Amino acid sequence: MGMLMAENVLAKENWYHFEIIVFEQDRVNSEQFEAKSTTIRLPRRKFDLTRTAYPKSLLLINPIQFSRLNRDDLQLDSVYRHLMRRKAYKPLIHTAWMQSVKSDSSSKPVVVSAPFSMRNPHPVQGYITLQRGYYLHLKVQFEFEKEGVFYLMDQRRRIRLSETHYFDHPVFGVIVYVERLAIKTTTITQ
Repeated sequence: MGMLMAENVLAKENWYHFEIIVFEQDRVNSEQFEAKSTTIRLPRRKFDLTRTAYPKSLLLINPIQFSRLNRDDLQLDSVYRHLMRRKAYKPLIHTAWMQSVKSDSSSKPVVVSAPFSMRNPHPVQGYITLQRGYYLHLKVQFEFEKEGVFYLMDQRRRIRLSETHYFDHPVFGVIVYVERLAIKTTTITQ
């Protein structure tokens, strides 16, 4: 006679909602910076945002380790629309995903890109990693190509959850929002 017992299988694992906007900026400034002629190296072990998107409501019930979220689950839409209305800014990427991160470790990097196209003559690519220890740190590494020159952003910053964070470069910017999700994943054993 078997007895059903539920146990929490992800006690040391937290789930996070990530959202990112990458945009080109054309502002007048006197800041001097060095343009690079090399590109970043993308990590070998990574998640790619080209997968099918799922609604957040479904993933909260039945989570998978990584999933891109539907457009309906974006929380920075007002920021995106604000950038679209300004002549000095051109949004290139706006996407979101849900990902699990274990205690005292780094998340698997998530690669984000907007390849060259007629609508986007300036390709951008990079990745984001959440480092979870005593504090949360976000590593953001992106490259933006304009007129054959690569501009690199490589920043690591301590973050707070449920706040919007801005990573700045004179040629482009990255806006990131991260929040912890309340997911109780259980398995049934006999």
